[in-house]
Amino acid sequence: MQETSLTMTDWIGVACLLYVLVTLAIVGLRPKALWEIDKIQGFISLMGETGARAFIGLWGLLVGAIGVWLLWG
Repeated sequence: MQETSLTMTDWIGVACLLYVLVTLAIVGLRPKALWEIDKIQGFISLMGETGARAFIGLWGLLVGAIGVWLLWG
């Protein structure tokens, strides 16, 4: 059998996919401890609650798309 090992690009792709899962969980669940961080509160004050959730979610999806491209592109 031939062993396959992951390259650095593959590991970055996997990290990107994990990042999108965490980001979407944060946006969907809005855990109080994380949602009250000053940086997120700054986004909320600038864009509103819905805008901040959309911005963070879309950023996560973009990183996820990069992860898919790195792994299978």
